[in-house]
Amino acid sequence: MANIVVLHGLYMHGVVMKPLASRLKKRGHTVQVITYNSLRINEALLFKRIHNCLSVSKKNVIVGHSLGGILAVHFVNSHQGKNTPIDSVVTIGSPLQGSSIAKELKNMKLGFILGSSKEQGLIDVNKLTVDCPVGSIAGTMSIGIRSSIIRDKQPSDGTVTVEETLLPELTDHLCLNHSHTSLIYAKDTVNQVDYFIEHHKFQREEEEVQGNYKADNPSSANEALSM
Repeated sequence: MANIVVLHGLYMHGVVMKPLASRLKKRGHTVQVITYNSLRINEALLFKRIHNCLSVSKKNVIVGHSLGGILAVHFVNSHQGKNTPIDSVVTIGSPLQGSSIAKELKNMKLGFILGSSKEQGLIDVNKLTVDCPVGSIAGTMSIGIRSSIIRDKQPSDGTVTVEETLLPELTDHLCLNHSHTSLIYAKDTVNQVDYFIEHHKFQREEEEVQGNYKADNPSSANEALSM
């Protein structure tokens, strides 16, 4: 079983991740949820808090939703070579290539509502490189703010597009038919996080849920983009 650190997304509080954490605990994992100020991110302090949650006897995993997933990858980049290595990272609805909504808000002179998250990867995207397995889960239920800001037909979870959750360096990528917020409350998300922790890949038995886009590897997620 793993020692899991959970990070929430923009505008959120750790309490929203409690249901996910509780379900992972029932699977036998140790789970710690960190709350941080997502508008005024003190990266050094946050990374110190993550480090203090790590175990020397269990494999360490970081699970992050949206902005939390980006910060999880940033932490792994800064943590290489330490005596408490990260076994794997799972990002949920995380715009690893940057957020088109955030960029559009900046163009509309509304970037200030994003706080310092702009510099943490929502707009200013640094190359993400990691030395551990990273699995990315994307949502395809397009219910959310995106349609009122950007009118296009890109598959998305209503906030983050499928394409934004992709990186060549990913170990695996999976699409689930949920919206941006419902991803963190869905049972199949928990199942997939738990499976990735154990196997460093997502579970696919024919199709996990009827209607899901098939993404057997990061590149094949492009099938979802063409639908």
